Amino acid sequence: DFNALIILDHHIPQQVSNKEDTKKIEEIYEETKKWQVNPYFWGIDGSLEISGAGMCYCFAKCLNKANLDLAHLAITGAIGDIQNKGRGKSFQGVNKLILKDATNSGQIEVMDDLNYSAIKPLNEAIAYSSDLILPGLSNDINKSLIFLKTRGILMENPDGRVKTLNELNQDEKKIVSSAIIEYASLKLDLEPIKIIQKLIVNRYLLKKELKGSDLHDIADFSNLLNACGRTQNSSIGISIAMGDRKDLYQKSKQIITNYRKSLVKSLSWIKDNDLIKQKEWIQYFYGEEVIPESIIGTVTSMLIFGKNNIVDKSRPLFGLAKRNNEEVYKVSGRAHEKIVSKGVNLSRAIREACQRSNLDILGGGHPPAAGTKIPVDKIDLFLENCNIVVGNQINVPRID
Repeated sequence: DFNALIILDHHIPQQVSNKEDTKKIEEIYEETKKWQVNPYFWGIDGSLEISGAGMCYCFAKCLNKANLDLAHLAITGAIGDIQNKGRGKSFQGVNKLILKDATNSGQIEVMDDLNYSAIKPLNEAIAYSSDLILPGLSNDINKSLIFLKTRGILMENPDGRVKTLNELNQDEKKIVSSAIIEYASLKLDLEPIKIIQKLIVNRYLLKKELKGSDLHDIADFSNLLNACGRTQNSSIGISIAMGDRKDLYQKSKQIITNYRKSLVKSLSWIKDNDLIKQKEWIQYFYGEEVIPESIIGTVTSMLIFGKNNIVDKSRPLFGLAKRNNEEVYKVSGRAHEKIVSKGVNLSRAIREACQRSNLDILGGGHPPAAGTKIPVDKIDLFLENCNIVVGNQINVPRID
């Protein structure tokens, strides 16, 4: 009974091959407009301009203007979906309007800052940054620390800890930024203005949270909620989003610590055992008994979007995790933006591969990130059909 539910979704509708198919989107709108709200109905790109959290916020705001106080949660969801892809990590479309609600109502402060984690020791933040790769410093926390010390930057607190970005004053930040720009200019074939655009970005801060805490920066807040959701602790994440800062918040700190450990373990296991398998146009890996379905998508994202040499970024990657007590694989596909810009669309590829495999199964998502569930005995056929479809998408003739 569709009178008893409302669907708020930001993914392209299942039956639509791409967002340019406006005729099909209009047909779906007419059929479902009484119970479904989808940004593609109004020509809004749900992969970039609004997240699922944003859809919920807009709906709540329509119900009651007092729900304006939820705007910060919509921005948290957008950052979790990596939708701040404009210059300097800015927002576009509806997200930009939601951010205006959040700033005008005093929930969020936007500031220019160094493009590094605010809560990691700065040498670690520099070494493990995936946005600005610095030859000689990236992946080496010791050399990064020496780099900072040799430039006269006092990087240690009285207790011996290396300072975080949050603990630096503005003068120290200026010294760090100047040192990074000078170093990058020598090591990279980039103009200083290009380096500055990568180095100085928008940071979104929750004004009601304690400065320097792991909830102050929305990126960290989003990571915490994501960890709760990925580890079957959604109720804890919801409680924190609603304002809990006591027992459940303390419990969430251990949850995210364990979650990060499981991700590091998964990546090391894949690398140490050389588990990435290659086809002509795609690559894939099985989680086996090590990577559960709850984190297979995150691990796949880290491999494709992160800084590593484990996978080939010029091919889509599919992570496969067998569901507990079911003869089904959860499939998570990810594609780097460089190949998405050349025509690779994983949402479409997965749907077409299912059709080619005679599987009456729903699947989809966005061009760079999509998923489905495939019976164990059909997984080889499905992967080969994904290979064919992706090959066709990048304009390589293929005989089926």
